[in-house]
Amino acid sequence: MHLYDVLDLEPIASSRLAREGASKGRTISPFQYNAFAGDRAVTYLQGLKAGDQPGTFLLVGANDSPGPKPLGLSYLGPLDRSTNSAANNSNGSGDWYEIAVPGSYGAAGTSVYGPDNLGGGLVNYVGAYTRNLGRKTPTPDNPSIVGFAYTGALDGSTKRGFRKVQGKVVDQDGDKVGGTYTFVHSVDGGLAVGNTDLADVDGRTGYFSLKSTAFLVSLATGKQKRIAFPSDDQDDRDLITHTAYGIWYNGNGSYTIAGGAGKVLQSGDGVQAGAGYLIDYDSVTGTFSNYTQFTYNNRKRTDLVTHFEGIYRDGRGRYWMPATSVSLNDDDDLSQASVVMVKRRRSGGFRDEARWQTLDVREDGTKTESVLTTGNSLYGNTVVGFANYPKSNGGVRQAGYVFKGDWLDPGLGL
Repeated sequence: MHLYDVLDLEPIASSRLAREGASKGRTISPFQYNAFAGDRAVTYLQGLKAGDQPGTFLLVGANDSPGPKPLGLSYLGPLDRSTNSAANNSNGSGDWYEIAVPGSYGAAGTSVYGPDNLGGGLVNYVGAYTRNLGRKTPTPDNPSIVGFAYTGALDGSTKRGFRKVQGKVVDQDGDKVGGTYTFVHSVDGGLAVGNTDLADVDGRTGYFSLKSTAFLVSLATGKQKRIAFPSDDQDDRDLITHTAYGIWYNGNGSYTIAGGAGKVLQSGDGVQAGAGYLIDYDSVTGTFSNYTQFTYNNRKRTDLVTHFEGIYRDGRGRYWMPATSVSLNDDDDLSQASVVMVKRRRSGGFRDEARWQTLDVREDGTKTESVLTTGNSLYGNTVVGFANYPKSNGGVRQAGYVFKGDWLDPGLGL
């Protein structure tokens, strides 16, 4: 799940604001997996790490990810414009693999959100699988979407390597119960982050509550830990919601987590304002620190939702996040993917001012500019995400994209 899925937004036009500070680069779009000849399913590119060889990547995602029966995917190889005739002319000169949780899970479909390359053909994957409930209402004992974690061969064949992850939520009675929707988004250094919530807590959206619980989970033990934010409380009276979409292992037990924060409206659907954030986690002491929020282009706006959807740390200790920003008013159309760089202070915390570069994502062949773009994952100078290209009849063509930029200094990343 990504920001536009939660908000259920229709594609909107790009604005002048979205083009300020645009980053030049090369776009490959669509970057697509075809399960069969003539396959028209949309490929959602959702997670990215380095491959074993220079110039190669480990990429994960799903075909028709927001649908009820997503087809989980992974890819290993160069992110190039080649097509593979042996794989129904799928994009890329590397190898695609279909990933599915074990049949005993009773899953309708699988979506892979985050990878971690362990080397030698071994990986960690995290994601979620859908369950077919028919017309039944999701409950803690009968959830609609359940997270998973996986350790094993990169083609997903190590069936004993899968583990179910159902997040824990504090309900209206103050009891801790299983979430009806759980998504595990990112994994690094043996820890993963995700979100869970109860669909029946409120009716603000038709999909799930905007009051979401962000958590950490250990791939080795399955033990979960709620991420403690300064503005959060256990009974949710403040209506502040947080998501956790990216995690990076800094070494020596230190992790940095990225995601989004927003305030749920008191009346009506949606959120009042939203910002991306970073927070540190010390796995030795079990404590969180240095929580810092960031708004689009460092503007102090109350009608924007900005969300960090991943995280990468370069050789100078700078953090780079793919971000998606959306305007919530009709006067200033804004829906844009960006690359955001944040530095640390000498004291160890994060600097308040970030450097923002918007992505100019265009369709191959037509060079049509995307009107609703998400930046889903970043590694080095490469971002993957999802684009909507306008058609003359008022509709859109949807496609995954690969964007290759030049924001990193030479020698600090791929």
